[in-house]
Amino acid sequence: MPLASRVVLFGFDGLRPDLVTDRTMPALARFIREGARFANARSVFPSETRVAIPSLATGCRPGTHGLVANSLYDPAAAPDRMLNTKRAADIDALVAAHGRLLAVPSLGARLAAAGRTLDVVWTGTVGAGRAIFPEAEALGAFRWHPEEAVGPARGLEARFAAPPAADVPNTPRIRHAARLFIDHVLGERRAAAALFWSSEPDVSYHFRGLGSDEARAAMRAADEAFAEVLAWREAQPDREGIVVIALSDHGHVTGTGRLDLAAELRAGGFVAARDGAIGAPIVLGGGGAPGLWVRDRDAATTAALAAWLASRPWVGLVLARDEGIPGTIPLAALGARHERSPDIVVTFAGSDEPDARGVAGVGLIDIGDVPVGGGMHGGLHGRELAIVLAIGGDALARGVVLRRPADLTDIAPTVLALLGVAADGMDGTPLVEAWCGIDVVPRLGTLPGIPGRTGLSVFCHGASLRPDAMAPIGDSLVSAGRDPDSPPWRRSGL
Repeated sequence: MPLASRVVLFGFDGLRPDLVTDRTMPALARFIREGARFANARSVFPSETRVAIPSLATGCRPGTHGLVANSLYDPAAAPDRMLNTKRAADIDALVAAHGRLLAVPSLGARLAAAGRTLDVVWTGTVGAGRAIFPEAEALGAFRWHPEEAVGPARGLEARFAAPPAADVPNTPRIRHAARLFIDHVLGERRAAAALFWSSEPDVSYHFRGLGSDEARAAMRAADEAFAEVLAWREAQPDREGIVVIALSDHGHVTGTGRLDLAAELRAGGFVAARDGAIGAPIVLGGGGAPGLWVRDRDAATTAALAAWLASRPWVGLVLARDEGIPGTIPLAALGARHERSPDIVVTFAGSDEPDARGVAGVGLIDIGDVPVGGGMHGGLHGRELAIVLAIGGDALARGVVLRRPADLTDIAPTVLALLGVAADGMDGTPLVEAWCGIDVVPRLGTLPGIPGRTGLSVFCHGASLRPDAMAPIGDSLVSAGRDPDSPPWRRSGL
């Protein structure tokens, strides 16, 4: 029997849970306190938006859905350049090469197959908006973005005016989209599931910094929009059947220094190229967890590259597409290995020291448009991985803090379970603890990374490992229980 007649999801891009307080975001803070909060909720790896969003959409990890990085190399789609998945043209290139954007159906497609609907109002990038519901146009479903509307979302400018231009903070767009979402999507369309995505505070974190005046203003604006959604719910005659899920897709750390990874690689004897200059032996991505695609997947070059990166003091962890490379964590251990995955992924070293504004969590920024002092994410720092996840509804537990390990892949199956729709074939599982009242004690383990220096704390949940935080480790842990015939994550006793 369904527990909900309608589910409303409200996403705060990039919001760190530790920054939500009664002062910064009073409506969200109260909702979290009075609902069911998942204290061990985490992003996926890499903790990038256009990896996290399809994980949210499909209930599957990147190794299953296939969108493995914000910037990726796919020679079938674009043999001479990197693809940036925020761009509509690059999304089109992936679809043209492979017939679809994601390898598995999204929540919206699953609901449509069950005779239900998902409506989406999106204020992030166009690429991320497509990734949350790639099938929307083909299904005639409602997906609205300020720069691209499909299905019945077209033509709303006559009623709600033209969307404001993007800005930092992006609060005018948030307010405009929230009005459309509340008045039209929630008030009139009454879909079984409706999702609103706020591009803030991510935009302001990136370009003005965590703790900045702009970031605080962005958080307030997003919180005010969320408060209006809650007020709408309270006013509904069927409020008992409406469940609200508040979430974010990743966190942030402050970039206190800039590093040009391509230049560092050249200094180490490796030739790597970005974007239009592809032709080098190594194709280099960007962001908080840059991918490195080795030409022809040459094993000797990959091993030498991994060893050199592991020796660099600015490296946090090195992850590899293939197993058995010393000093690396296999992408498969985190559900992040796909045929288009990079051969090597590098994350930057960081710490929990405070930044110049007193906000804990710092690291490095690779060359790009984010300024020094701005927020960055993508890697395995605990502040990048921690996400907001809370559920509220009359039939659900109230005022509880749940320890059950949760991540973005659990949200789509939870929505389906609440609506009484089957959630088979997903990597995630429904967050039944929010309504059954039985919690799960987390089991933690450590994946060995760079010997004597860094490992990865993981939650062991069912058949999956879920990243918790990069952590310093000692030689004894790295060398414990080695078995040359078993994968590295099995060697650590997990």
